[in-house]
Amino acid sequence: MGSNKPAPGGEDRVPLGQKLLDRPFLLLVAGIVVMLVFYTLWGLVEILSLRPAPLP
Repeated sequence: MGSNKPAPGGEDRVPLGQKLLDRPFLLLVAGIVVMLVFYTLWGLVEILSLRPAPLP
């Protein structure tokens, strides 16, 4: 089990994950950016994988 002793310097160290999860607007922006990048890359892959249409 971990000890609950404070870190040197008198302050408790807050984990990075908790710092990020405590900021809802940062999570909102991260979610929008991830989806924007994901769908943009997905669309580019789909466009690049299309075969040229045969001309009549």
